[in-house]
Amino acid sequence: MDRLFLSRILSVAALGLALLGLGVVPSASAQETDIQTADYDVTELTYPDLRDFEVPEPERIELDNGMTVFLLEDPELPQVNASAQIGVGSVYEPAEKRGLASITGTVMRTGGTESMAPDSLNTVLENIAATVETNIGETSGSAYMSTLADHVDTVLPVFAEVLRRPAFAEDRVQQAKSQVQSGITRRNDNASSIVGREFDKVLYGDDSPYARTPELYTVDRIERQDLVDFHDQYVHPNNVILSVWGDFDADQMEQKLRRQFGDWEAPTDFEPPTPPEPDAERAHSVNFVQKSDVNQSNIRMGHPGELTRQSDDYASVQMMNEVLSGGFSGRLFQQVRREKGLAYSVGGVYTAGYNRPGRFYASVASQSASTVEATNAVMTEVKRMRDEPPTQEELGLAKDSYLNSFVFNFDSEREILGRRATYEYYDYPADFLQRTRAAIEEVTPDDVLSAAQTYLHPDESHILIVGNGDQFSKDLSTLSQDGTVDTLDISIPRESPSEEQADMTAAEEEAAMAGQQLMANAKEALGGSAFDQIQNMRVVTEQQGTESTLVVRLPNQLRTEVSTAMGNITVVNDGETMKMKTPQGTRTAPPSARGQIMGQLWRSLPYLMASLDHEGLTVAAEGETTVDGTRYRVADVQPPAGSEYTLYLHAETMRPERLTLEQTNPQTGQQVSVTQTFTDFREVSGVRLPFTTETIQSTGDGENTVTANIQSLDINTDLKEGLFTLDSSASGGASQ
Repeated sequence: MDRLFLSRILSVAALGLALLGLGVVPSASAQETDIQTADYDVTELTYPDLRDFEVPEPERIELDNGMTVFLLEDPELPQVNASAQIGVGSVYEPAEKRGLASITGTVMRTGGTESMAPDSLNTVLENIAATVETNIGETSGSAYMSTLADHVDTVLPVFAEVLRRPAFAEDRVQQAKSQVQSGITRRNDNASSIVGREFDKVLYGDDSPYARTPELYTVDRIERQDLVDFHDQYVHPNNVILSVWGDFDADQMEQKLRRQFGDWEAPTDFEPPTPPEPDAERAHSVNFVQKSDVNQSNIRMGHPGELTRQSDDYASVQMMNEVLSGGFSGRLFQQVRREKGLAYSVGGVYTAGYNRPGRFYASVASQSASTVEATNAVMTEVKRMRDEPPTQEELGLAKDSYLNSFVFNFDSEREILGRRATYEYYDYPADFLQRTRAAIEEVTPDDVLSAAQTYLHPDESHILIVGNGDQFSKDLSTLSQDGTVDTLDISIPRESPSEEQADMTAAEEEAAMAGQQLMANAKEALGGSAFDQIQNMRVVTEQQGTESTLVVRLPNQLRTEVSTAMGNITVVNDGETMKMKTPQGTRTAPPSARGQIMGQLWRSLPYLMASLDHEGLTVAAEGETTVDGTRYRVADVQPPAGSEYTLYLHAETMRPERLTLEQTNPQTGQQVSVTQTFTDFREVSGVRLPFTTETIQSTGDGENTVTANIQSLDINTDLKEGLFTLDSSASGGASQ
């Protein structure tokens, strides 16, 4: 069994046992102490009306090149800050190079500038405790600067050059690509991340700019020149709104900005881009993602929206949001969580974009067993919004919540200027927020009911559940209007669907043929046709004082048992389903665990040599190399499960003696380099196999070395009936 996976099981078990002993009992003195209470009725408290306040008004400047600048003096702290809003985003990147916008936003800063190498730029900023950051999101990009006022003449030119003339150093491009791909490999670890990502795909379609996600193969296609071209296409002065605030004189700051940005020329034919319109229609569907390693469901339901913030109904919809999901007083919280006890968390919102419709969605996290009940409870409250107008008390609480928190829209200069820049970009009035506040004060219960009846469509909503279907008490088909439930595939593809069927290049075909020959030579060196006679294997291994037993029946059944201080752990794969039994019970192994365990099996030399004709196995010859004075023939192995690895065959004997791979520690997310060496080859049933394997795991924190020794190895032994199920009492593998 994979050691990292086993370690994770044991860690969880230990934590669970610790938690069972953590009951907190009040001390006797605490129980006996009288609690002092007030002798007045808090419901009779009155509060004064909110005071008006003046919103700081920034100075607006427009440079000759079309760049808009907002300045706001604030001498309270000796700092100067700047933020640039850029009209760029991932919705504009080519579909075949998804991830380009994000990587461009990262490497604009990390990749240095035309005059400063990345490390030099970092040193300059670190020495004066200054910050320069860049980012590109879905529909906008940003650049940010912060420095002490005394250093503004040093930092402002750096900020301007990062924005205008990034160098996109090649090594930083590769680093950013690796970081994105590492995130892709972990994107299915968290259920809430899955439900957010997959709901967008259900709502808008996989190919929509608002739903598509980077893949390993799309990131692979991205080259440095793509970043240069993407930056040059969208980052222009007439597509940037710059806000500067802090301790400075406005006239002097204007002159500094003109020196840094005044000669920045905008292409004569450039027009700031407009984000594409979401292409989605309302419809009903029930969708499911199986995630076996959780005991609660993450559920989201909703449909595309119909209004922007400029709509006359925007204020009424805002109050509808508050009545439905306004914190502790909202209907969803009161009914689904407080009254019915069906939710860990619950909420909902109808969003509206500045220049495109938003969407409506409600979310709930509930115990697996109450998945269907919680979903129905949320939908009931959504429908009730269309049937029952809010009471005066509900609407009063909704208005108070919005109006009392209104001042926090202006609690920092960054918020004030960021909103002002957004209004400028989308051509909204500068006092749009104040107008919305005034409109909200006029909203009536009938206005909220009308908005709900116009914009909420519970019968035309998509429902998405991410959870462990084995633990549901009711079938998901009861949520569907026609009994249909779509099970979504969230597996992470290695290649584009079109590339998977594409013919290999001549060089790839040659490497594959040479790889097949290498494996044939290795098989011959270890026993040749004797591997073809193998039907099953039973191996007992000792590692760090712990004994484990592995039984494999070809092609894909296995049983592994290990005894630990916490109890026995058994993992069984019957060829279709993998299950695991721990002291905490029996459950289906999550896909990640299945992949790790089967991946480790594919790195076992006897299993590999006996399975060379498997259609999912690919091997490519990678030439020769010398390690520690020994010459090896090198093969790149891509197994049907688990990580790709490199196998080193002794150049003279053709015996596999080394293996290396890169993988991610599932507990820490840290990259781990693994090197295995195989020694002490012995003959068993006509095949020669290593009885000692030394494994070195290297991280940035150091190395860890583990040695595993085979205690016994039996080939083609009699196996007990039912060995590859967990319903049997069979143990150990061979019949007695």
